[in-house]
Amino acid sequence: MASSWTGVQIATLAVDALTPLAVVGLGVFVAKASRRIEQVQWANQIVITRRLDIFAQLGPGLNKLLCFATFLGRWKEIQPIHAIAMKRELDEIMYTNRVLFSDQLFDAYHWFMAAIFAMYATVGSDARLRAPIDSTLGDRRNMEWWDDSMTTLFIREDFASLEHIQEAYEKLASQFRTELYITHQGRPLFNADA
Repeated sequence: MASSWTGVQIATLAVDALTPLAVVGLGVFVAKASRRIEQVQWANQIVITRRLDIFAQLGPGLNKLLCFATFLGRWKEIQPIHAIAMKRELDEIMYTNRVLFSDQLFDAYHWFMAAIFAMYATVGSDARLRAPIDSTLGDRRNMEWWDDSMTTLFIREDFASLEHIQEAYEKLASQFRTELYITHQGRPLFNADA
């Protein structure tokens, strides 16, 4: 007795045989994609944790420089030479960890530093201060630690305005909020329009 298979029966048999293989193949694909997503999430979490550690190192120094430059907070306790040393320390941390942050954050950091310091103003010496020596909020020359030789640590012209320094700091703080995924109340974590 010869059996004659029709095309439909052969197709049905092929589909029946291939369905489990397709399900297994799809399962493997989904499992790999899921593992890849988990690995990316884990890596992102590690980067965010590292960024928070770096911000914990940078934050106090950035705030001290802001206070020094804008005559707010504990500005009277920060001598010009200490502000310059603080810049060197912050630069070392920021440049060492540059790969963990976006170019936008690094640009905002550089803009803040350029608001306070005249970098590359002289060859072979430290950056000079663009922060003013005095303002309506105070005068460094009235501090007991002031020495007239400290005027050489400041540039003679083109002092930054307190508003410019504050604006540069706010831009840097805003960029840090973005990099650390810190949101404002009422704003979503991610902007769908961006």
